[in-house]
Amino acid sequence: MPMQTNGLALKSFYADSRIWSGKDGKPLYWIDDLSLTVNGMEILEDSFIPTLGDNDVVQILNGVIYSYEDLGQVSTFADYFKRWQFRCIDGQRQIV
Repeated sequence: MPMQTNGLALKSFYADSRIWSGKDGKPLYWIDDLSLTVNGMEILEDSFIPTLGDNDVVQILNGVIYSYEDLGQVSTFADYFKRWQFRCIDGQRQIV
């Protein structure tokens, strides 16, 4: 089922190095098979996310997060986004 958000939230998630990189700065995860609609137009590349307008209407249709460590699937893109969005500890967004 598609998940709706806005451009600002998705850009913030995409740019949050705490959830994509380890303490040593090396990448932990990558996105594959991404499918979004932005204001009704389908987008298939995550490289488009930083260019979103803050008020763009975004539907997350598909996407998978994979781990560089074991090359296995970690989560769907929508579930990983939800965990980032709703897990707040001491006022800071963190994946738990």
